[in-house]
This record gives sequence, C-alpha cells and structure tokens, in this order.
Amino acid sequence: MKKIFALIISITVICSALSARNFFSGRFFEIKTGTGLGLSNNLITGNDIFQKDLVIDLRKLADDCPDDGMNFIANATPGVEVNFNISKLHIGLSAGAEMYGKFAIGKELFDFAGYGNKVGETLNLSFTAETDIFAYSQLDVGWDVRKFKLHVKPAVFVPVLSTRGNGGTVSVTNGVDGSIHAAVDINTDIYSPIDMENAQSYFKQVTSGGNILSSPLFAGYGFDLGAYLALPFSKSLSLDFDVRIPLTPGHIYKKSTVTSHYSYDAKFSDMANGESKQENPTFTGYQDADLQIHRPLKFNVYLDKNLLGTLFNARAGGGFGIRHPFSSDAQFYPEYYAGLTLSLIDLFKIGVSTQYKDQIFIHQLGTTLSIRFVQVDVGVSTQSANFKKSFEVAGVGAYAYVTVGF
Repeated sequence: MKKIFALIISITVICSALSARNFFSGRFFEIKTGTGLGLSNNLITGNDIFQKDLVIDLRKLADDCPDDGMNFIANATPGVEVNFNISKLHIGLSAGAEMYGKFAIGKELFDFAGYGNKVGETLNLSFTAETDIFAYSQLDVGWDVRKFKLHVKPAVFVPVLSTRGNGGTVSVTNGVDGSIHAAVDINTDIYSPIDMENAQSYFKQVTSGGNILSSPLFAGYGFDLGAYLALPFSKSLSLDFDVRIPLTPGHIYKKSTVTSHYSYDAKFSDMANGESKQENPTFTGYQDADLQIHRPLKFNVYLDKNLLGTLFNARAGGGFGIRHPFSSDAQFYPEYYAGLTLSLIDLFKIGVSTQYKDQIFIHQLGTTLSIRFVQVDVGVSTQSANFKKSFEVAGVGAYAYVTVGF
C-alpha cells in the first residue's frame, strides 16, 4: 500500500512539473553556443540554376537586374553565452562576433552581357565591397519587477575589420576581329587594427596566451547599451521594446590597400578556350588611421500575443536600424517582423516568420526541441535584398544553437 501511495505521489509530482509551462526551458544555469548565417543575392534564384538543362538567358538577367545593380550579402553571428536564472533575476554573459559583407556591381555589366556594346568600345564600371566585422562581450542583467520585465545589456566591442564602399573596376572591350578583352582590377581600402601582412603573427600572439589584451587587436574598444522592456497588458498580451544605443565608438588605427588584377582574352567563337592572367592579392599603402565606428543602432517595438492558452504565440512589430550611425556614410533602414509559433509545453516548438532585417527580406522556419537539460534550436530560411527574389530562393540562411544546463 505504501509503495502504491508513493508511486501515486511520484506520478503526481511529475505530471505537475510537466504541466508547468517553463519546465523544459526554465533552467537555473545554462550554456548556449551556436551561430546564425546567411548568403543571398538580389538577381539570380535557385530556379535559374537548378535545372536539368541549364540555360542562362543573359538578356533576361539584364532586364531583371535592378537599377542599382546586383549585390551579394553575407552575414554570420557566432557566439556563446552563459546564463543564470535566480527567481526573478537573470544574469547572462555572452561573447561572439557580428560579421556583415556586401558586394555590389553595376547594372551596366549585365546590360553588356545581354545586349553587348559597340565594336571597339570599352565598357568601364566599378564595383563596391562593404564589410564590417565586430567582436563583442556583453552583460545581460534582467529583473521581473511587478508588472514588467526589464533587461539591461551593456556591451564592449572591438572592430576587427572594415571596408567602406570602394572595391575596384571592371573593363570589357569588343575587338574588331571578334575578340573580347575583360579585366578586373581590385583596389580596396581595408581598415583593421593590425597590418594585414603581419596578421598571422598577431593571431598567433592571441592564441598562444600571455597578455592578450595588450595585442593591437584589442586596442580600439567601443561601448554600446542594449535594453529590452516587456510591458504586459494581460497574461496573454504584452508590448515589447528592444533597443541598442551606441555610446562610445570603436577605433581602427591601421589602413592598407589590397590590390589584384585578373584579365581574360578570348574569341567570341571560342570563349571556353581563352587566355587568363591572374595576380595574387597584395597589401600596400600601409598608414596610420583613426576610423571611428559603431555597431548598428537598433530600435524595435513588438506586440506579443498568446493564443489558445500558451499553445500558439503570435509576434509582430517593427522599427529601424542605422548602420554606421553618427558618420557621414550612415545608412537608415526600416525593419519589421511577423511570426507565429506552436509550443507544446516548451518541449517542442515550431515557428514560421517573415521579416526585413539589416536590409534583407527573410522568410524562416524554425524548431526547438528541449528536454530541460539539453535544448536544440535549428532553422532555415530563404532570403534576399529583393522582396520578390526572397520568395524564389535567391539566398539561403540557417541557424543552429545548442543549450545545456539544469
């Protein structure tokens, strides 16, 4: 009888715990690591490439190319974080990197490929390369205070590399004898904390230990402040604010120029057997500099609504971002988000969302599987800087995170 009673009590306790919404996600201590990444363009889609018999319609590409040309955008956000949840207090520490790169080339090149140019006429155009890489460390302190939740997120960051819009040139000439000459000249200014030709020795210094903070890689700290505020109207509806405010810019004290040259000469009648010449990239023009740079400024507001108890969660909102705030090349852009998530007592979640973030349209499917001690979050997306192309797989993204704790 005592064994039966003990079994009933045990089952009751387990069922009560399982019925609690945060049993599978409410960990006291956890370590989380993973990354998100994406690669997209605004012109060529998966349907254009993945065909049984690949046919490249150059005139269609020329007609479809936006007036501001074709761009490729790549981004990645690897990171690791440690979190403590003590009653209504949250303390988190995180470190990682934010990487963004954009390569753009003018529409004139695609007009030439589709429609050609006059014999003997030389087509000259430029392309641009914009890159920002930051390393950061962040403290996250959160409180549940009466009817609202507040998180304050001070962060220190180091700008690791930046290019600011210059890239190089492309020239194409049709010869009177039916030949074609094409050349690509790379001429890009790179801002970094170190001389690029000595990069290997600097990184060896960092990875070998010693006084890491004395390395030039860590000479240009900057600071910003993030905050998250949730204001609940009821148990199922809340208004959330998420902001990141630049405070002190990071500094990059070195500037160099990478140059390279590639050329191709062929007959139109035999394009596959042309002659090419290529120079390895070289770094020149080293000089001292003081580029001041912030991480992007962010401001977003979301409305968060639970439906059918906690079975579904709908979230929608928007705001804006500013890349390179407080500088002459600041870029303002709007942002929005709309998503719906199905949650089975936090054991399993599946969600779909669409958003415009960091100038990219993203349509995403994600899942979460949690057995309290281990949680796995994975997702995939189709994306592009062009809204229509974002539905046609002109780019793909993914994220994967693993959380362990108790």
